[in-house]
Amino acid sequence: MRITQSIIVPTLAIFGAAAADVIANNNCIVISDNSLVMHERQPDQEFPHYVYMKPKGDEDKDQQWILESTDGKYYKLKNKSSERYLGSGTFDYFLTVAGTNSDPDQYMFTADETGKYDISSKENGHLRSRGSNYGVMKDGDQHFFTVENCKN
Repeated sequence: MRITQSIIVPTLAIFGAAAADVIANNNCIVISDNSLVMHERQPDQEFPHYVYMKPKGDEDKDQQWILESTDGKYYKLKNKSSERYLGSGTFDYFLTVAGTNSDPDQYMFTADETGKYDISSKENGHLRSRGSNYGVMKDGDQHFFTVENCKN
């Protein structure tokens, strides 16, 4: 019994630590709100480079975001497909910007008791999902998203 216990406890600790490290420098993450996932619109779509919520399906690179730590508390979010950074655009909508053209916003991830995260910008408030096929907007109130490691 003691041998089994000595194997199970460290194994649980390792898996628990891995789950707790979703928000870390250079991690690839996917941000979702129930059955919707946050993605960057492609150049051939209407409103290119704006960030929208769409129904979950196969995980694509336009839904994957790389965390780049700025000070241990805040992160830049770089889209894995375009390598553009999450920033804010006109009328409080979020979009991606080329890293060389601007200083992208920085974001803090604040966990709630269920493991979901409020994502708040250093400059522009909280991200808010508005539903399927709608742009992600800035809001003054917290909104909690599921944040998971990329599958591929």
